[in-house]
Amino acid sequence: MKVYLIRHSEPSYDQVAAAGLRGYGRELRPLTDRGIQIARERAKDPLFQEVQLILASPYTRALQTALEFVRYHDIPLKVELGLREWQPDNTGARIDNDESAEAAYQTFLKYPHERPENCPYHYDTIEDMQDRFMAVLKRYANQYDCIACVSHGTIISQMGPGGGLDYCDVRKMTVN
Repeated sequence: MKVYLIRHSEPSYDQVAAAGLRGYGRELRPLTDRGIQIARERAKDPLFQEVQLILASPYTRALQTALEFVRYHDIPLKVELGLREWQPDNTGARIDNDESAEAAYQTFLKYPHERPENCPYHYDTIEDMQDRFMAVLKRYANQYDCIACVSHGTIISQMGPGGGLDYCDVRKMTVN
């Protein structure tokens, strides 16, 4: 199955910051006006002529990006929890703020494959992200020839070679 991995478009942090949201509340960021335009431009990409299904992370910025794609194409959309972004706390408690999330991310960058002993952050390792992402894709591999996944930069970057991703950038992979 051919899979197009698409990073979400540009989010705004204004509403989330104004509301003082923490933890998972920080993931409720909508797209900026510019982000909507970027997504609309990506929606014109011929790759969508091949796509039979769009899967999206449940985070607002990914869902709103996927919404712009389905607005232009008659393609079914499903939300998949396993496509969510790297997590600074994957225990489910997630009460972090910007500072603790950043500290967890810096620790992840230093120790991406295994959390150090006595690490105060229970962040996703590269393998955690790859395992949950691939588990989602494998469920669809026998049903579709081509799908698109709207997800996040950190997790998409773990799925194959290539550098960083800009908003609505695309990577392609194959899943058997």
